[in-house]
Amino acid sequence: MNHPLPQRLTPPDISGRAIAKLAGPIFVANIAIVGGGTIDTIMAGHLGADHLAAIALGLASMIMIFMGLVGILQGMSPLAGHHFGARKYERIGFELSQCLWLALILCFIGMPLLGATEIWTNLAQAQGPVKTMASQYLLISMFGLPAALGGRAFIALNAAVSRPKVTMYVSVAMLILKAPLNAIFMYGWLGFDAMGGAGAAASSTILTWLSFFVYIAVWKKDSFYSQMRCERFYWPDPKAMWAQLKIGIPIGLSTFFEVSSFTLMAIFISRFGAVTVSAHQIVANITSMCYMLALAIGISCTVLVSQCLGAGWPSVAEKATKKCLTVAVCVASVVALSLYFGRGFLLQLYTSDETVIRIGYSLILFGILYHVFDAMQCVSSFALRGYRVTFWPMIVYGVMLWGVGLFGGYYMAFIGEPFMAPRAAYGFWGMTALGLFFAGMSLAALALWVARTRSKEEEAVAQKAAQMD
Repeated sequence: MNHPLPQRLTPPDISGRAIAKLAGPIFVANIAIVGGGTIDTIMAGHLGADHLAAIALGLASMIMIFMGLVGILQGMSPLAGHHFGARKYERIGFELSQCLWLALILCFIGMPLLGATEIWTNLAQAQGPVKTMASQYLLISMFGLPAALGGRAFIALNAAVSRPKVTMYVSVAMLILKAPLNAIFMYGWLGFDAMGGAGAAASSTILTWLSFFVYIAVWKKDSFYSQMRCERFYWPDPKAMWAQLKIGIPIGLSTFFEVSSFTLMAIFISRFGAVTVSAHQIVANITSMCYMLALAIGISCTVLVSQCLGAGWPSVAEKATKKCLTVAVCVASVVALSLYFGRGFLLQLYTSDETVIRIGYSLILFGILYHVFDAMQCVSSFALRGYRVTFWPMIVYGVMLWGVGLFGGYYMAFIGEPFMAPRAAYGFWGMTALGLFFAGMSLAALALWVARTRSKEEEAVAQKAAQMD
């Protein structure tokens, strides 16, 4: 008697063109999002080192809290991608509703942390106008957190259902509005009081709420989402929320380790003075912009892997993982070379302060050295999210980015003995580069192993079915 194999759904296209089609809008959206910080940095840089240092401190503290909470919400993305690949469209809207409830709950954690400004300014030992502006920056950002988290739920959904252009259009529109709003609040245009560095937070908060309402309108009105929208209102479902949290909490901790290793570095570097932290902020912004390419490929990898698994094609998911890793390494190599030869020009775009440029010229070399491995760890961790493997990446990030990068950097920056004299900001950047090297190598090996294991499981099932034929 013949036992026909169950018919499987068609896997998504994983060609290089398909990856570019998915990653391109994600990259543009990410550049636009980070571009807001770039505009803040450039406009504050021309106001003076104190304003730039205040934004560096305020932004570092805010991002550390925000990205950790956003990471928890990312548990929805592989679930929604799996439902999309399995053609279970009605489940996607339900997952979104539970993610939005989670976003609301997380506000009760994030808003008090942002409001406790003394924690962050004391950690940086900030004084005078830097402390005042950084405190104002955090308090204003606190009121934008609900919209920021809610908006991120829609961003995760758009990526999961291969609709990243929505995020791209919204993000670019917000970027266009960023500089004029900054000028109003930072420089005092149109009769407003000039807030200096703190004004950047006011414009960001306004734009965050505006973008959140735009995402809601698109979700409600765009016919593409008609099959995904819920037919009724859903209250929080503990079981569904826990399913997202089981994936999202390790992602949130991984994101916290990754982001905080840089943001805490900025806070500690603030102790070396406004000039040093200004150079650090500029270099961190440049390397963050470069990282957006790897991030776009990584998010695309999560989408493709989860959709392949939802359609029942783990072997195609393995190919997608390998292809995304290869593309990321090649692109990162080109970016690193371009950054090396163009670093002088880039630094001069941000500031005319020769001392800041001189320090930044040295710090950026560390970013160039670790960039390829940073791309490897990014794409590998996102591939693992598609496989719903999030615990071990969390461990790797904790050990490598906090253990080696942050704590090792603190030791080399402030103590150094018996190895060498304290290296100040260079100690942080050097140990961060070392931590990212180990993270990139270990996570790439883990991602490839998981992908191969899942493919072997599929092969075993196929062989067993063939024997029964």
